[in-house]
Amino acid sequence: MERCPVCKEMEKGKYWCRSCKAVFVCPNPRCGAEQKKRDAESCPQCGLIFEDYIVRRKMYRRCPKCKKKQGLSETQCRYCGYWFQCPTCGHRVVSTSMLSCPRCATRLR
Repeated sequence: MERCPVCKEMEKGKYWCRSCKAVFVCPNPRCGAEQKKRDAESCPQCGLIFEDYIVRRKMYRRCPKCKKKQGLSETQCRYCGYWFQCPTCGHRVVSTSMLSCPRCATRLR
């Protein structure tokens, strides 16, 4: 086993350290992004909230528009209607002000 670079304990796993809860690689199987910031609360690529996954094994992300927790597999926010991905092509929606998908021109309102 390897030592954790943050706390120097022998509890380092593949995705996070069990003792200090520092995340090294996003545990989402579809993402797998390497984490540069050790104190990040969520993945910058897919939006997975690390605390919910480490403690409860729940895959949630926060809606950028209404700030409520959503399931990671949902394509649209159930509270405000914000699209996380295009419903037609699956392209990631990066802004709350996008009116249409830049890839396929599907309306997002």
